[in-house]
Amino acid sequence: MPALLMLTITASVLTVVSDWAGWHFVWRHEDTTEETGPNKRSITSLFISYYLPLMPTLAIILGPDKLGLYNEGFTMVASTVLFAVLAFVTGGVSASAWSFNRNMVETEESRKLIDQENGLPDHAKEHLMWTTVMLATCSIFWLYLLIF
Repeated sequence: MPALLMLTITASVLTVVSDWAGWHFVWRHEDTTEETGPNKRSITSLFISYYLPLMPTLAIILGPDKLGLYNEGFTMVASTVLFAVLAFVTGGVSASAWSFNRNMVETEESRKLIDQENGLPDHAKEHLMWTTVMLATCSIFWLYLLIF
């Protein structure tokens, strides 16, 4: 269980950092102008980005190997369900970001013809791919924890 705890802490922290980077460098600038300023996060977004990734770590810490608040069975079920949820959520968000990037590249010429601006400013576009790769890496990490 100590190895599982360390892997879960690593996956949790990596997911939180990836979500923060994606928001800070890319998505808060989507469809904004200088007058409106950056977008604000909703309470749901904060929960999914910062609390949900830490829940598997909490489930393992509260189990019998650390604090002993509940038994091994509950720890395994809770952590397995949370690993699956996080693999699904991070995989879905990274697939969505990848699709957004691909659509942005494919429609660039069309937007130039009709003088339509892209939803992301240039400085945000520069960070889209690496933040997407980080989140896809998180999804693979959660899948690894789910399978093994």
